Amino acid sequence: MTKIPESMQGFMKSLMDMDVTAGMEQILNKLAQLQVPGVDMDALVASQRDNLEALTKANKAAMEGMKGVGEWQMKILSKTIDEISSATREMAQVRSPQGIVVEQTELAKRAFEAAVTNMRELADILNKANEDATRTIVDRVPESLDEIKEVLKVTK
Repeated sequence: MTKIPESMQGFMKSLMDMDVTAGMEQILNKLAQLQVPGVDMDALVASQRDNLEALTKANKAAMEGMKGVGEWQMKILSKTIDEISSATREMAQVRSPQGIVVEQTELAKRAFEAAVTNMRELADILNKANEDATRTIVDRVPESLDEIKEVLKVTK
């Protein structure tokens, strides 16, 4: 696979390392200190921590998708440059006008086929990232709602 340039690697690492949970953790700690009659605040806060973990996991899946798209783009760029060089050499060897037309037609056909293959590959990368992120949230929401319902049950 084509290597991502260092400048892009640094950017992607920064995105992947972002801690979006630090501020939420402070809020959850303050929430845990509240005294609400009939509500187990520790259980409620624990539930929200699980939600935060699920959100972090979904964000990581989305970032992995972005990384995959970046790698895919670098691979395609490198491959395209190689193909242009090869096509230029091939075209330089063709002498007749008919040969040039045949060669240009073949180049157009290969370019179209490569574009379709590349679009499919990109769609697969994006679909996988979306599925991973969505699955994390879809799995967590029902659990969270059940936990909240349990925490907020009115004691009789």
